[in-house]
Amino acid sequence: MKASKADYFVFAIYCLTCGGAQAQAPRKLAPRHPPPHAVPGPAHAPLHPVPAASAESIVVNARLGNNQGVTNTTPGGGLMPMQTAPRVQSGVTRDYIARQSPTTNGMALLGNLPGVVLSSQDPLGASSDNVSIRGLNQTEIGVVYEGVALNDSLTYIPYTENAADTENIQSMTLSQGAPDISAPFYGDVGGLITMMLRDPADKAGGLVNLSYGSKSLQREFGRIDSGYLGHSGVKAFVSFSNGTQDQWRGMGTQRKMHIDAKALKEWGDGNRASVVFSFDNNDTNRYRPVTMAQWKQYGPSLNYDGQYSFGDTNYYKFLTYDRRTYMVMAPLHFALAKGLTLDATPSYLHYLEYYGAGTTFSNTRSWFGTVPAGNLNLPYTNAAGMVTAKYVNPVPQRTGTLSTGLSWSHGINTVRLGDIYSYMSMSEPIEYQAADYQGNVSNQWGQYPVRLPDGRTYRTLDLVVWQQMNTLYLDDTLSLLNGRLKINAGFKYMMLSRHLTNNIPGADYASGGSYAQPLPQASVSYMITPEDQIFVDGTTSYRAPQSLQAYAQLFSTAKPGPVTVVNRLKGEYAIGEEIGYRHHGLFNVSLALFNYNLVNYQVQSTTFIDQVPIPTVIDAGGKTIRGAQIELGLRPWHHFSPYVSAQYLHATMDNNFITGGDVLPTAGKVAIQSPEFTAAVGLSYDDGSVFGNFTFNYVSSQYATFMNDQKIPAYETANLALGYRFRNVGFAKHPQIQLNFMNIGANDWLSGLYSVGTNARPVMGLHGHMIGASAPLYTIGGGFAAVASVSTGF
Repeated sequence: MKASKADYFVFAIYCLTCGGAQAQAPRKLAPRHPPPHAVPGPAHAPLHPVPAASAESIVVNARLGNNQGVTNTTPGGGLMPMQTAPRVQSGVTRDYIARQSPTTNGMALLGNLPGVVLSSQDPLGASSDNVSIRGLNQTEIGVVYEGVALNDSLTYIPYTENAADTENIQSMTLSQGAPDISAPFYGDVGGLITMMLRDPADKAGGLVNLSYGSKSLQREFGRIDSGYLGHSGVKAFVSFSNGTQDQWRGMGTQRKMHIDAKALKEWGDGNRASVVFSFDNNDTNRYRPVTMAQWKQYGPSLNYDGQYSFGDTNYYKFLTYDRRTYMVMAPLHFALAKGLTLDATPSYLHYLEYYGAGTTFSNTRSWFGTVPAGNLNLPYTNAAGMVTAKYVNPVPQRTGTLSTGLSWSHGINTVRLGDIYSYMSMSEPIEYQAADYQGNVSNQWGQYPVRLPDGRTYRTLDLVVWQQMNTLYLDDTLSLLNGRLKINAGFKYMMLSRHLTNNIPGADYASGGSYAQPLPQASVSYMITPEDQIFVDGTTSYRAPQSLQAYAQLFSTAKPGPVTVVNRLKGEYAIGEEIGYRHHGLFNVSLALFNYNLVNYQVQSTTFIDQVPIPTVIDAGGKTIRGAQIELGLRPWHHFSPYVSAQYLHATMDNNFITGGDVLPTAGKVAIQSPEFTAAVGLSYDDGSVFGNFTFNYVSSQYATFMNDQKIPAYETANLALGYRFRNVGFAKHPQIQLNFMNIGANDWLSGLYSVGTNARPVMGLHGHMIGASAPLYTIGGGFAAVASVSTGF
């Protein structure tokens, strides 16, 4: 039976108000439930009551049939989900994630959001991408995955590429500055990233994705959903992926194997219990950083050596990074009584890293701490008795965490009370694997290390570390004016203790530090209309020292005694304020102003000991960060979803910097890695069959030295995705093909900072001494890459 004119009118209004442009022409459709993991768009009340389905009624379904979790409801093509938190916040959903290359990593998915600067070495995403936000690097940003902190407990490096396969990531949310008081992390002075895994499907099925591309890329992914298991109410999925590719620059390969699994049970009124498991095995060669002089002379052709000559410490087989990751977590949510809920997340994380580099030392005149090492009796030496070896730094780390929180809503008040406890233990030796005349080592993970004459392993670092963290938090939200006005005040108290032992002869055997910090915060949010919100927040945050050099001495093979001085760093502390406005609807906008003041600002850098890169931290004093950001996004309209984001940033150093026996006049200088202007433009199209996505990023120049005398030039990057979904073919559900093109038109460019410099040219200090130059090191951005993927559900 034909639809009436009134039906067509209702359908047209629906398209304009609810993103119904993705629906087909009005017709009778059978009701269908959305997938359980779908991200709903903003709710809108219908203009008129809609009667039950009948011969004259129309049931409109704006969701698309696909196996990738795409709903086409998120503004900006998945780059601007609706936010209501009383802080500056952005995110991405499956509508965007599913259109990216399956090889990409979590950090790369955030590259278009306001304030995010992505430092990428590999366009295929196999290498970890470094991120800075509002001039603060990734070690100052907390990353939480399914309620568990991913950051390393000491270095604070987040490992999003080891957490989950892209096909399984449901959403990612970025708080650019203000931390969440209940987040299970103690170092998020630069914001918080929250990553969520998809839920298992209600019905049994699965997904297969095969990808091939540049640099001999081959990747296979498979996922199986169990559906509900009998009458237990439990559903689960497990997935497996395996990928290999050649190194983007120079010699070497990258191999990655990954497993994700999740089981979930929901019952009653909001009760939910799940168990998540992730395993990752990642083996890769490292990319060589360059000075500005090397960059101008060699460009991207400079890398580690592909052919070995005896004594060559830049041989690519020495420069490796291998990581094994095991994660088990159980996010639980219980409705205990009316208005009373309990959240608890126990977890266990086990990381095992192997850092490799090339070095040389004497067979007979090396040092073991403060005592001679003796005759090491190694067969492969040169005429001077020097040995070439692979430096091996295995770092096993185990962390157990229990996060608990009670929430009680009564009348106009919602009170939250919680505790986060974690215990971490790790060891960190530096050992050596002797190389033969062809550059081969017996085992790249150091199973047959160089030994002293008495049989002990020869080491220049031998640390054991224990850490305990306990954090209590309490906050109260007052809801007034029928929920339009919300006033929140909270208090968090962080307590952290670290204990270290160093067994190298002559080293300070025991060291450590204890830290306690109160962290208050407050916010006010007001809904002007159901679609318009204003908010203001004030927060504090703290990060304990991230470097081992704050506690332990480092030694060299070439001379007795420590070559570094223990730097008793203080914790980094930040006070921040934000004010913002949001509007959501067909057209969406988010505006914000921000101001931050940091003390004991810790700059991540690299130093070299025995030709080996060692992470280090520099206390740069105070830092002031001010700026503004904007996001604009359109809900799908005639199948198109445009998006724009931009940020203006003014970040400066507050203090002069002491170095070289004098003082550099750095107060008022622009802070490193703080581009004044960043912008992104995106456009998505999806009509249910044909889909595509285009993004363009611009990053202005960034200083690499405290004296602002050398910088990373401004650069632009662009990515494109094209694809087509087919109808069901036999058992294959909605098979699709997808092409991804990364760094379209990319020229040679520097993408980030590997190590900072105080001054790139000699400078006269304030006390009249000449301070020598220190050359920063840069990472080189990857070039153009293409990936073709074929996938199908079943």
